[in-house]
Amino acid sequence: MAKLGGAVITDLSKPFTYRADVASALSEEISSSDERVVVVHGRGSFAKAAPAQPASLPGQVESPAGGTAQARASVYELNRLVCKTMTEAKLSPYPFSPFDALARAGPSSAGQWLRGLLKEGFTPVTFCDFVLSPHGMRFMDADAMTYEIAKTLKPDRCVFALDVDGVYEDNSRVILPELSPSKIRKMKAPAEDQAARAIRAKLEIAGRIASTGPSVSFVSGYRRNEFSKALRGLDFYGTAIR
Repeated sequence: MAKLGGAVITDLSKPFTYRADVASALSEEISSSDERVVVVHGRGSFAKAAPAQPASLPGQVESPAGGTAQARASVYELNRLVCKTMTEAKLSPYPFSPFDALARAGPSSAGQWLRGLLKEGFTPVTFCDFVLSPHGMRFMDADAMTYEIAKTLKPDRCVFALDVDGVYEDNSRVILPELSPSKIRKMKAPAEDQAARAIRAKLEIAGRIASTGPSVSFVSGYRRNEFSKALRGLDFYGTAIR
């Protein structure tokens, strides 16, 4: 599996700005890897609405009805651009709504369906989305979606392409080469440090994925060679969670 971060494939400083060059480089590495890959991408600067109430898993929030349609339209537009780029990289993207795959089909059927698509040579592509829950529309971000699919599909590896090289040691620019789920659970993030809290939430998701079996890699999406190494299970510059 590969999760392409919204901060990597879009320019966060400019609304609705797609980084086609970065997405193209990552797509080319997926294409040349000879790996069967399910892709999940974030929404980055294509975020239209801002749901606010926490839900049960990091990356999930309850969303009011207002704004949901606009938010979905924005992320579907980004998905269209990503799939176009992947097609140009000689992949056969198969975009799908996570709601259709996980909520309607159920985990067992969804896993079988995804494996069937991979066997036929497709690259399934999904994204953050809004899912109907008993409490209304629930927004599930791309990290949480990656966890749900990994739990269902049980891949060998899960690679997170980030806008940083990995996880840094406290107060330094030194990359931690490896972390365990148990160490992640002990890590703290200052309440006032939004960047640290964001990476802490991402790490919690990664720890949950690693606990189900796959190795998880945090690698820069701007270093295509390192992304490629992580995708193929080789040593890479970044952080491994296992």
